[in-house]
Parts: sequence; structure tokens; C-alpha cells
Amino acid sequence: MRRKKSLKRFDAIELSILWSRLISLVDEAGTTLQRTAFSSVTRESADFAVVLMDSGGQSIAQSSVSVPSFLGVMPFLVKALIKDYFPLSVWKEGDVVITNDPWLCAGHKPDIGIVTPIFRKKRLIGFIGSIAHSPDIGGTLWGAGAKDFYEEGLYIPPMRLFDKGVKNETIFSLIASNVRAPGQTIGDILAQVAANDQGIRGLHRVMDESLLDEIDELGESIIQSSEKAMRDAIRKAPDGIYKSVYQADGDGIKEPIQFVCTLTIQGDEIEVDYAGTSPAHSLAINAVLNYVFAYTAYPIKCIFSPEVPNNEGSFRPIRVSAPEGCLLNAKKPSPLGARNVTGNLLHGPVVKALSLAVPDQVQADCGAAVWVMVLSGKREDGSEYVEYLFLAGGYGGRKGLAGPPTLCYPTNVANVPVEVFEHDAPVLVTEKSLIRGSGGNGEYPGGEGQRFAYRNIGALPIHISNVTEKINHQAYGLLGGFQGKKGNLYVRTAAGEKRFTPPKGHDYLQPGEELVMELPGGGGYGRPKG
Repeated sequence: MRRKKSLKRFDAIELSILWSRLISLVDEAGTTLQRTAFSSVTRESADFAVVLMDSGGQSIAQSSVSVPSFLGVMPFLVKALIKDYFPLSVWKEGDVVITNDPWLCAGHKPDIGIVTPIFRKKRLIGFIGSIAHSPDIGGTLWGAGAKDFYEEGLYIPPMRLFDKGVKNETIFSLIASNVRAPGQTIGDILAQVAANDQGIRGLHRVMDESLLDEIDELGESIIQSSEKAMRDAIRKAPDGIYKSVYQADGDGIKEPIQFVCTLTIQGDEIEVDYAGTSPAHSLAINAVLNYVFAYTAYPIKCIFSPEVPNNEGSFRPIRVSAPEGCLLNAKKPSPLGARNVTGNLLHGPVVKALSLAVPDQVQADCGAAVWVMVLSGKREDGSEYVEYLFLAGGYGGRKGLAGPPTLCYPTNVANVPVEVFEHDAPVLVTEKSLIRGSGGNGEYPGGEGQRFAYRNIGALPIHISNVTEKINHQAYGLLGGFQGKKGNLYVRTAAGEKRFTPPKGHDYLQPGEELVMELPGGGGYGRPKG
């Protein structure tokens, strides 16, 4: 356990109020990002996060609306920037740094990190950063189809987007020239910059009212409170080594994958080792270690300390490792585009292992990772579009509660409203319904999946990118609960016939054709009664 340094004393009430204020200001910044973003993936699906950090890059508060993949990622990025790119002495007021380096940021190129230093009385006191999924980053259409890192679009190494408040026109021009939807992409980047600025203004208000000149001591007090809560919760679990093996689709055709998870609980700490997991995959479903940490730590936190807001302290008791070069610790030039489907599956082996230690605190497996569909093409007037669609299968049952239908876990990206989807792309949604009986039976049944279908009603083909899971596998049940039903994906032609479309990969939806998605159900918990 880390040795606690001497801190300024904040009484419990004062600390609680200030902590709530900090969460409110990053939430306000997040709202600014969401309301000023140009793309539906940020505006409607809320695929972003805003994080407030101290002067060393430790996270103090993270926006309530944020996806788990960004847990711990922004602090990792800022610490790397300070260490290897921009030492504390070179940051200036008005600077803004940008990068989409997957190994520093959020695991694939579409996730863009924007970092802004915070100055008070001409002294650097901290950082605020935002990560958002760009509507496009060039290269092959986002998804699992790229064969290597270089096909996946524009790589932006850490560099100044603004230098002392002066816009770097070269970078903006370079990005706009390499993406399909430059208006959306540049608009979202500027929305991230605006969100950071809003967060800084909010922080200064809090500091003015609380007579604070720096945030490091307050931040460390908050971090230590979260760390204590997490360690106290872990300590209640029995020490031991708990193992699980989890099978998944891979490409969904001929190259499946396997996760091997060894989870060790010792005192107030948890270590997760993925030795034995499949090697890097030929499709772009590989993940980097910082992303794997996020999606390993998240289900652990949900089980042991769900009520405490996210910050550095919640994750200090957790260590994660994976062999270099495997599916969960991929190296260049492995393709990474759809690493989200792999990260979304990690709760499966983690929770399966933890079910051996704390069976009353876990849930059965969920129906797939979130399914992602990306549509791209030209409208009849010649303008280009890139649109995203996120779909959820059934949630797993857990002690005392049946699994809800069509609920995303572990990610929490929001559904794009049908009206928005139909407005932004030349499509007509023909069905959105629950698949009755798709959840696994149990004392607490798994949630049902959904059937979602849309037709190309335009005059031109639509380039689609499919990212699905549990086409060939099923969500497991726990403690006598049954598996959920597997998913299905196909195209219905204009003549009414079914044709194959890749579970993970690219295709074209011709005018009049309809894409039909049948999402899997969640696993049941406990032996069914009767």
C-alpha cells in the first residue's frame, strides 16, 4: 500500500462539498462538449469523457457521463506527456495538446485526446482533458476491417493544437484534408477545446469561493478517500487465486479467440493476469494495455465500490498484466480499430473468476459486447456522411434482479434515436423490437436482446462496417442459470432473399436492401424455480 503523505486537513463535510463541486464542474464541461459537438456519436451516444487532474496528472474527478474505456486513460496520457513530450516547465497558459496515439490515449485512432493546462496566478496547478470518439479519422471506414495499424487512418502524435492561444492552422488543415466528414470532425475537436475551457472557468469559480490557490492537496485527499473505500471493500473478499476461461467469436467465421484470466485477491489488492490469452488477431480487434486496464478495472469497481465516483484512488489497488504481443497487449503494426468489442468482453472472464470469490455480488454474462454499425456514403446532392449506430443485447441476471433487456454493459454509450438516424443517413428503420425468450432462464433471468433492421432508401450504396459479437457464442449463466440466445446478422435483399454479411468487417448495402440485426440475450442467474 502506498504511504500517505501529510496533507492539509479538510473535514468530512468540507471535503464532500468540494468533491461534489468538482464533479459538477466536469459534468458541466461534459454537457458543453455534448451540446456543441457536430457528430451523433458524441452528441447522441455520449462517447466521451472529461477529466480533471492535479499537477502530476492524477485524476481527481471524471464526468458522470463518460464511457468506462476512458477510466484511467486520460491520467495515463497526461503523465506520459509530462514525462516524454512536454515537461511541466514548458506548458504555457493557452496551450492545448492533441493526440490520438492508441498506446498513450484510448486504444485506437478515432479516440482523440485534448489536454489543456490550468494556470492560477501564473502557476501551473493542474490539467483538464477530454476524450471523444471522432466521427472519422480517415483510412478504411472505422471498424474491424483494417489489416494493419497504417490502414486505420491519420495518426496524430502529441503536439500543440493551440500555442499560447494561437491556433495551429497546419494541424487543422491536415486533419480536415484526411477525413470523410471534415465539418463534423473539426467541429467535435473544437467542442472538446470548448469543454476544457468551460471546466477551467468552473474550477476557478470553485477556487475563488473556497479560497484555494492550488488543487493538489484537495485532490490527494479525495483520491485517498476513494482508495480507502476500494481497499476496505476488497478486504472483505476471501484471499485466493481465481481462474476463468472465456471463449468469443473473434472474426465470427474461422478465427475465434480465447481469454484466460487469473485473478488474485490478496488483502486489499487485486491482480489480474491474462497470460494464456489468444495472440494478436488478424482483424482489428486487438487492444492495448491501458485500454485493457480500463475495462478490467471497471467491472471490479462495479462489484466492490460502485457508489464512489471515479478517480485515481479507486484504481490504485488494481494491477493488470497481459503478455506483450497478445490480443490484450498488442504492438504496432497490429490493427486496433474495433478494440472496443474486445474491451467490452473483458467483464466476462473477470466476473466469471470473481463469481468463485463473491458469488452474491456478481451478475451473469451480458448479451454480447455492444454492437456497432458505421454507415458512410454520399447523398444525392454529393455531400458525404458518416453515421454511427450502437445497439445493446440483454443484461445478465444477478441476485435479486432479473437482467433488463437491451442494456449496454460494460460500456454505457447511448442509443441514437431513430429519428436522428433516419435524418442523418438515407435509411428507413423497419423494425425495433424485443426478441422474446432470448434471455437465459434462471431464478433471475437474463435480459432479452433486440431485433433492429433498417433499409437503404437512397439511390446510392451505403458503405457499412459491422462489429458484432456472440454470433457463435452465448452469454453464460451463473449458479445454475442458463445461457442467453446467440445473435444473428444478415442482409435481406430487395427480392426478399437473405444474404451473408460479415459479422466483423465491411460490406455495401445496396438501394432497397435491408440490414437485419438480432442481438443476443443475457445469461440467467441461479437455478430456475420449479
